[in-house]
Amino acid sequence: MWTHFFTLRALAKELNAVLAAATTSEIFTQRKNELLISIGAADADVHTANADHTLDVSINPELNFLFLRDRVRRARKNSVDLFPEAVGTRIRSVSTGSQDRIVSIDLSNDLQFCLQLFGTAASNVFLVGEHGIIKNAFKNSKYFVGKRFSIIREQDYEEMLASAVSFSSEIRKKISSTIFDSLKTAIPVLGSTFAREILHRSGIDERAQVHLLNDDDYRNMHARVKSLLDETQPPRPTVYFRDNDPRVFSVIPLQHLSGMRVEHFPSVNDAIRTLAAQSSRTHEIELRKKDFIHKLKREYDRTMRTLAAIQQEAAAGRGRENERIANILMANLQHLTKGTKFIALEDIFSPNKRPVRITLDPKRTPVQNAEQYFEKAKKSRAAEEDLSRGLGTLKVKQALLEKLLLHLDYCQTKEQLDEFQQEHKAQLLEWKIVSAGGAREQLPFRSFKVNGDFEVWVGKSSDSNDLLTMKYAKPNDLWFHVRGASGSHVVLKVGTGKTQPSRQAISQAASIAAYYSKMKNAGTVPIAYCLRKYIRKPKGAQAGSVVMEREKLIFVEPGLP
Repeated sequence: MWTHFFTLRALAKELNAVLAAATTSEIFTQRKNELLISIGAADADVHTANADHTLDVSINPELNFLFLRDRVRRARKNSVDLFPEAVGTRIRSVSTGSQDRIVSIDLSNDLQFCLQLFGTAASNVFLVGEHGIIKNAFKNSKYFVGKRFSIIREQDYEEMLASAVSFSSEIRKKISSTIFDSLKTAIPVLGSTFAREILHRSGIDERAQVHLLNDDDYRNMHARVKSLLDETQPPRPTVYFRDNDPRVFSVIPLQHLSGMRVEHFPSVNDAIRTLAAQSSRTHEIELRKKDFIHKLKREYDRTMRTLAAIQQEAAAGRGRENERIANILMANLQHLTKGTKFIALEDIFSPNKRPVRITLDPKRTPVQNAEQYFEKAKKSRAAEEDLSRGLGTLKVKQALLEKLLLHLDYCQTKEQLDEFQQEHKAQLLEWKIVSAGGAREQLPFRSFKVNGDFEVWVGKSSDSNDLLTMKYAKPNDLWFHVRGASGSHVVLKVGTGKTQPSRQAISQAASIAAYYSKMKNAGTVPIAYCLRKYIRKPKGAQAGSVVMEREKLIFVEPGLP
């Protein structure tokens, strides 16, 4: 429900409070279907504003969202500037229409961003000018530019809700429908979740037929609809989980999901920002898993086709057939002459001795033709032996592919997919499921990217800490550890390059060290750091224990980039 009408209405109000009079400083994309609008402070000069925040817009139908986040730094590669007409303009307001799922961002130069967040392939971002003419579009720009931007309004439900009578009349139009379907059709902005909530509060089975409900049912339902709509302002962002998987997001608490684990958020933007990050990771895992499954199934189908062809070839028994023909020729040499192309001879090896039509080489003598068939028989038997061995190899491959596909069914996390790839690296390389680069050894550390595209490695255990610090870290890498508590060893990879990490990168690495420590829940945490070459491990020290020299101290809040 990230793009539910009531969610977007509440989100637009929150964004308007923060972004009104702010400045767009940069508009770009660096990932498919994701638009990033850098926003400067409201009092900044239009031409020199530095970005404080980034408006993140995804038009991916499977992951459609809008939220405001801390500034996103551009990647050095694979990023593209977009919407140059809107760069450097002030934002006048952020709003939504009365019933549509379009967020409008009015700009100071009489342009307007229209964020069409439908959760379908129609999701897009349009830059609209005077008279509603589209100046630019994020997706399919060539098709849309010059056309008029039009909003397809949903049926106005407010007049219908004016009385229980008009409400009942509208719902009853589809007399053969279920009450759930009819309610969603009459008031599209409700969506499935709110429609279920209304029926739950009304004590009505959502599968009940419209014509079976009485007037009291409709009066009760009408009151529940109006009550629920009133609850959406102000919003109370709530997420419902099944296990650790967020299943439903709502701007109000939902009674029909009271049995699920629940988490409340201070704002709609906070909720979407948190869920989008989590869902993006889940989405990437699913895409990677689907890619594995697709390639493995393609290899499985190819193997099964080859297996079927070999079995068919083996069943043909060409070796036996050629040997039989050779023996028939030897038994009938007196009837053969050189120069014959075809001859029909009795098959002395069959009970009914039916004639067999045999092809001969007219340039060979009868004995030479028989010898040629004996030679073909010999080669065919050798080929059949090869086929038999190949058949066994393919059956082993078939069983292994089936095992890998079953294994993938149980992979739900990045770590499990990494383990799967490492465990079956040889087979995946052989079948070209992964490239040599994609199958590189998976390091036993957590890995993050910080400012400047520097990598940060984090130990997972005492042994992993030792391995990271004493084997994988280079002398000029920066080493971090929480001061006065236990925690992971953290290494900011610097290497021997001329480019050195910024203060922000160092601060981010320190925050990671604080996050993976016993002081994770503290407000501000002291982190000690130094070059790796000033770390030594005393003889006989326990796993993960080291001595630090020339240390520096930094105070940070625990967190991940």
